[in-house]
Amino acid sequence: MLKVLQAKAKGYSDEQLFDGLLENHKGVLEHIYREFYPMVRQKIRQLGGQEEDARDMFQEGLLATWQNARSGKFTLREGVRLSTYLVRVCHLRWLEKTNKASSRKEQAVETYEERGTDDHVLSRWLKREDQDEFTRIFGQLGERCRNLLQLFYYERQDLTSIARELSIGERSVKNEKYRCMQRLKKVYQLK
Repeated sequence: MLKVLQAKAKGYSDEQLFDGLLENHKGVLEHIYREFYPMVRQKIRQLGGQEEDARDMFQEGLLATWQNARSGKFTLREGVRLSTYLVRVCHLRWLEKTNKASSRKEQAVETYEERGTDDHVLSRWLKREDQDEFTRIFGQLGERCRNLLQLFYYERQDLTSIARELSIGERSVKNEKYRCMQRLKKVYQLK
């Protein structure tokens, strides 16, 4: 359990922050948001991002840091502060996102049809003039389905990468992708 967490917010050591992050301690998480978010915001803004981008990257980076800490991929060691690690994760995620965005712009829309039979609905929507309709229908799916379909079809990640990112088995990704596509088709037919 966390020791000395009754200390003032500014008084958390890196060890206390790390332990509090692992335990989802409310006070520690509030401290991390308050103290580390401005660093992430500054970094993302320097790289051409907006406030909303910084918030998104902070959320993703904090989740990744938490997952890496829980899995043992990230541990505190001399010379590595939690704040430095978190800002670096956010920085790398932003670079990855902007690189993917620029490469997506270069892809022809027709390449989406080459992915197989169950994505024809998504392919048609990507070609449609009415992107608002697609966004509305796609938004009716749950967050996990939207995320999974976006990773597979839009970001073009393979099942192995998606499984690693979502921390689930590859077979589960395949099954879940199928179920999500079925939901998407059902919502599309109801429109």
